[in-house]
Amino acid sequence: MTVASEKPGEPDSILDFIFQRCLFDSPNVDNHGPYAPPLCKQRTTRHEAYNTLRAICESNIRDLEHVFALLQQQNQYDKQHKVWNFLPATNMRAHGHVGLRNQGCTCYMNSLMQQLFMHQRFRYNLFETEIPKPKGDTKKVEEPLIFQLQTLFGFLQESQRRFVDTAHFCDAYKVDGKPVERHIQMDVDEFFAQLFDKLENALKGSNKEEILKEFFGGSVCHQVISRECEHVSEREEGFYSFSLVLQGKRTLAESLSAFVEGDVLDGENKYFCEGCKAKVAALRRDCLLNLPSTLVIHTKRFEFDLELMRRIKVNDLYEFPLKLNVEPFTKEGLERREKQKNDGKEIPPAHPPSHYDYDLEGIVVHSGSADSGHYYSFIRDRDSSQWFQFNDSVIEPFNVDSIPSQCYGGDETSQVWDPQARKWVTKTCSKHYSAYMLFYAKSDVEYPMMLKTPSDLVPRDIYERVWHKNENFMWQQSIFDPEYFSFVWDLVMHVEKLPQEEYSRLAMPAIQLATCFLVNTLSRAKERENLGTYTKQLQGMLSRNIPACTWLLRFFEEQPKLLKVLLLLCQYDDVRANAVDLFMHVLRTLAPGAVFEMWVEEPQLSKEEAEDMEVDESDRKAVTNPIVYEHTGRPKSVLVRFMDTLLDMADDLPDNWRNFEQYFQLFYEFASIGPDQRRYLLKRRVMARFIDIFLAEKSPYAEFSKKRNRGKMGDKATQPEFGHMVGMCAVLVKNGDLQRDFDEVDLEIVKHQEFFSKSLYNNVNMNALCDLVAVFCTSYSFSKDLLETTKQGMNSVNASFMQPYFQILTRVLAIEDQRQSDRTKIGYRLLKFIVEENTKHPKIVAEVFKYVRDTAVPRLPLLRAIFWQHAHLFQEYTYFAQGETSELELLHGATRSMLQSLVPPAAPVAEGKQPPEPSEESVHALLAELLEHVADAKAQLPKVGEDQTGDHSSQIAEFLRLIRWCIRSSAQKQLVLQHADELLDLFSTIDGLKNLMDKNKLELVQLLLDAVRVCPEFKAKLLADDYVTSKLLHTYIQIDSAVPASITYNEAATPPFYELVHLLCKADEHTLRSVVTHQNFSWAITFVYLKNNFQKAGELIEDVLRMYCTSPASAAFRKERIAKFVEYDFRDDLETKPVAFMRYIGILLQSNEDRIQFCTTPSITTPRVTPFLKLAQALVDRQWKGGALETWAETMQNACQCLITAQSESTIHSENIGPSVILKDVCAGVATELCNTVTYDAAWSRLWDNLRLVLETLTSINKHCLAVVVCKLRDWFKEQFDKGAEPYVPDPFYDMCLSVASRAAMLPVSARRPSPSAAGIDLALLLACINMTKDVLDLLFWCVDQPSTSEFVVFSDCLIFFLSHCFGIGITQMGQPHVDVFLKRVVPQVPAPAPQVVQNLAVHVKQSLADFTACEQGDTKLASAASYLNSVAVAVDIVCGNPNFFVLVKAQVRRELGNLTSQELCQQVGAVLQGKRQADFQLCIANVTSMLSDNEEGKTKI
Repeated sequence: MTVASEKPGEPDSILDFIFQRCLFDSPNVDNHGPYAPPLCKQRTTRHEAYNTLRAICESNIRDLEHVFALLQQQNQYDKQHKVWNFLPATNMRAHGHVGLRNQGCTCYMNSLMQQLFMHQRFRYNLFETEIPKPKGDTKKVEEPLIFQLQTLFGFLQESQRRFVDTAHFCDAYKVDGKPVERHIQMDVDEFFAQLFDKLENALKGSNKEEILKEFFGGSVCHQVISRECEHVSEREEGFYSFSLVLQGKRTLAESLSAFVEGDVLDGENKYFCEGCKAKVAALRRDCLLNLPSTLVIHTKRFEFDLELMRRIKVNDLYEFPLKLNVEPFTKEGLERREKQKNDGKEIPPAHPPSHYDYDLEGIVVHSGSADSGHYYSFIRDRDSSQWFQFNDSVIEPFNVDSIPSQCYGGDETSQVWDPQARKWVTKTCSKHYSAYMLFYAKSDVEYPMMLKTPSDLVPRDIYERVWHKNENFMWQQSIFDPEYFSFVWDLVMHVEKLPQEEYSRLAMPAIQLATCFLVNTLSRAKERENLGTYTKQLQGMLSRNIPACTWLLRFFEEQPKLLKVLLLLCQYDDVRANAVDLFMHVLRTLAPGAVFEMWVEEPQLSKEEAEDMEVDESDRKAVTNPIVYEHTGRPKSVLVRFMDTLLDMADDLPDNWRNFEQYFQLFYEFASIGPDQRRYLLKRRVMARFIDIFLAEKSPYAEFSKKRNRGKMGDKATQPEFGHMVGMCAVLVKNGDLQRDFDEVDLEIVKHQEFFSKSLYNNVNMNALCDLVAVFCTSYSFSKDLLETTKQGMNSVNASFMQPYFQILTRVLAIEDQRQSDRTKIGYRLLKFIVEENTKHPKIVAEVFKYVRDTAVPRLPLLRAIFWQHAHLFQEYTYFAQGETSELELLHGATRSMLQSLVPPAAPVAEGKQPPEPSEESVHALLAELLEHVADAKAQLPKVGEDQTGDHSSQIAEFLRLIRWCIRSSAQKQLVLQHADELLDLFSTIDGLKNLMDKNKLELVQLLLDAVRVCPEFKAKLLADDYVTSKLLHTYIQIDSAVPASITYNEAATPPFYELVHLLCKADEHTLRSVVTHQNFSWAITFVYLKNNFQKAGELIEDVLRMYCTSPASAAFRKERIAKFVEYDFRDDLETKPVAFMRYIGILLQSNEDRIQFCTTPSITTPRVTPFLKLAQALVDRQWKGGALETWAETMQNACQCLITAQSESTIHSENIGPSVILKDVCAGVATELCNTVTYDAAWSRLWDNLRLVLETLTSINKHCLAVVVCKLRDWFKEQFDKGAEPYVPDPFYDMCLSVASRAAMLPVSARRPSPSAAGIDLALLLACINMTKDVLDLLFWCVDQPSTSEFVVFSDCLIFFLSHCFGIGITQMGQPHVDVFLKRVVPQVPAPAPQVVQNLAVHVKQSLADFTACEQGDTKLASAASYLNSVAVAVDIVCGNPNFFVLVKAQVRRELGNLTSQELCQQVGAVLQGKRQADFQLCIANVTSMLSDNEEGKTKI
């Protein structure tokens, strides 16, 4: 149910009660506290109040209209908060205290002011200080410092805001007659002294003249005590704070002891005693005389370092107590101790102990260094004893237990990442934050009882000021609330749902409220995420209401200040953007109807009114400024007046350059609406006016606007955004007639070269600027001027800022008319000038060449032709040598790619198609010129032996790459051949420099390789001169594995080099022999082929080696190489490239003699250790480190191939291979690896093939290897069965294990343990558990029949596994002939069957009977149940062969079936068989009979 107010607007109406009393009344100076308004303070109650108001308004149009009026008053411009991003909830007083705003560098002031304010009695007395009224102007009452301090303390005590502004106090605090500089940091102790000095002077003559001394004043006594007489000289000095030395002291007590310790005056420094009139030895010291109520201690954290000659901060650890007793440091305390020492008896203090006790009340902390830093305070609230941190505007609770860590200074540890150690390490460093000033309050001070409340003590005028601001702030809390935002907008949008009559009545008030709400309230709120959505909805309402659009423009026209705030003063882009969207929507909506009245102006002022207008003579020049439109009257159109209002803000643009982007956007979009709008802008000379602002002092009309603001726009980080302004100019120019629509002022300034120069320099909206160029450059004179401007601009910027100039240049040169050729020539000269003028700046030249390549070649054919015509002028830049290496590489590459792109194509380029091959004739010409420059390129390199300055390793790389690119046909091959000597001489020069990573050499090797590939004559020249061995193999190659760049370089450099060697070796046998036997080729084998992962180069070296080793002449070479393996430690090679190393061995083992040598030649240092054994052991050692599976498999295959080959020789036997211990290790490792990698995929199949080869080879020639392998396999299978899971054994693995088991089982019986024969039988039994194949059972049957191995079968632990399997999960295999025969042979000999076997069989008996019983006649499962029962019966029949076994089985069966007797069992079986077709189950009946009957009588009954 909704309740509507019958008389809205009356104070006693329900609506006004809820609106005012419940929601929007605020506390005030006379009514504040817990019971102050509004009545609804909690979020829940306010939510319900809003809902109630919403319901009332939606049910009654009169109430809605009344609430609109109330809300309209709340959302007026002059009533709102004047800051942006406002969120009152985060600006509330925190923890009962108020912070201070930092004015820039006033943290020192804030930290001290909070300490003074928190001293309650000092604050209260300051409030009671009467300030005499100054004579004269009463407006200066607020100037005295005391008044501003009272005001500041009044706000700190009474304000409801989070922080207070100290601007007025800073203005009142004068230094040298001027307000304190807010952006200069000051030492807080120095400020403390200055402040108290100023306050002392200001308080003179007031009623509280002594309050500083009362609360902070103390005194020290400077004593000189004679040691030769009784005279003592004393001088008292007052203080508000005193300083203690910190350096070299660990505690406050140590500093105080040093303070009173004093100095001895003796010798030449004796003191002249006035009483004795003579120099005497004396003690000079200081001590506390009168103790202050509040003791302020300044710790000297800053000292002057005489060695460094600068001020430093002492970050040493310095401890101070929460309670301090200063009696030992007072005059009476020192005298008491001295007298006590002299008299030898205890003397009580002059005052009670509490007189000397102080409690720590505040700490001022400095964080930073001696040059810069930050101050903040820790203060104890005397009422609650709670500590707080006062850090400018932020106040947070502070734990007093954290004082040591936060205030003592010293060292701290932190975890930092060490990139070299690649781990987190603990780092110790000095704390940069520590206590600087300490505030101690005397413990025994008792103040008189306060007769007034703290609020009553605040001067009334200050109190009222504070509460006036509090009232406004509390009201803002109600307004800047998301709940309020939703409420207002819900009511606005409710109007859209009203019937037409009611809608017509409330549409205008709703739009007016929505407008004021958006621009005055929501746009200033921090929580304005709905601003864009609401603006769009308001635009929808305006679209249907033309009068409202007119009202909106008039509303802002009449409030120009509000318009300026929205578009210029607001610093938030989203607010300005939404404002522009709103205005443009209105302007577009009104545009059609505004056409006819846009230029109608109301009459000019009357003569009398004109006479009343006085114009200052100094302003007349500005009034007649030609770029400013002179109004002849007041425009009748509100649209024009609105735009004029916007134009009136133009003079404020320089001051607001950070925010004027959206201002120009509005004019750009306005110009895009239509011709009338553009005509308005031209008539108002908007283009000229804006460009004048853009050009500032360089404007051609600068002299007419000196009184206007010409402030500098932009800073180092940000430049003003003029893109939309240039865009507006482009729209006006493109859509207008230059002769008809534009006057001279507009044309002069928009075509002014300074406008284009500055736009280019600042990269302002290049698309729009190009549009202007396209229009104006139809004039050849203008295009010449613009090209000159472009040239000057390009020559004044660095490489990264050249793109705008290139864009303009392209647009100018692309204009197709009769002067295009002339402009292109100018453009070429421009670019050539930039190149020649910037030879010391390679990056700039590179940018020019990239422009020619990427833009001129595809888009400017005339410019391309000119550059190709003069290409010879730019070839030298492929090896140009002035500048930084990185910049030169960029230049060389850009030059090379440009010259390639300039070569004319062999055929015209079809649009959208790939460019055809370059013209053969042009390429030939280019190559001929390049080859003529080889000597010049060589001259850029240092001579061999000279000191090298700089990096020349890439100096001519791009030059050589360009030559390579040109070698395309036989004609070019002949050119290269003609210059072969020069190229080879260049190679010798480059190689002689011995650069670690020489890109020149890389490119030259590639060039020589290309020449050898395509030019047989060049190859023949190299071979004829024996160039390979005399020069090429002596090439300097260095591989530094510690330098990643070296590895990367050699990965690219070694393949072409060794391919060149490979081609030459392939062409000539003499060269091949010379290369392979050369010492540098041996180095290449080791360091390129074997030790580094240079795959391509390694393959080439391997092929060269293979070519030679397969020839008969290489026998001696191979023998020498194999002999080196005996003493060679090749484990590192196996770690790096195992496959390559094994292929290397395979290449060397070409003959039987090679293989015999490899497998049998022993080491001198380790007899009987052959290269093969070293290799095999190294492979195993490597695999245990986790090598790649497939690589290791291939390596093993190659290794075993050597052994098999050697084994085929009659001279090779096990004793020749080497010690069996090494072979056993190898076999054990291989077998283990085999078992650990059992899987059935392609990789495992390859591995299994290789391992089988290893094992079969080794076990076939060495029985010790066979024993090791069979034991390893057996143990692995047993381990798998012990885990309770049958191992996965693929067929290949099964066959291999069976082969090993067969050979081991058939070995002669040995007394050694473990016996290979026994292990082989065990392995066979375990294999039978997996699959009872005929082969494995035949092997076992053979073993049982052999007297020497029979007992191995019967007494094997693995037999139990097998029987458990047979009578367990393998029960279904019972009845197969080879299974039954073997079991009937073995079971009778088993001495003691395992319980598990018995249990398995008994369970099967029970289960088989149960399954069979459950089947009815004709059941589909009957056959399988009968088969299962037959298998069980066969198993029982086999068991009957062993009496001991059978007794245990029958007993277990009875237990499983309920302990029935044999007769009962027979009867049960009979019942089972009854009704079944007995003819089909005769064997089943017989087997069950034998299973259940233990005598002939039982069988008869069955």
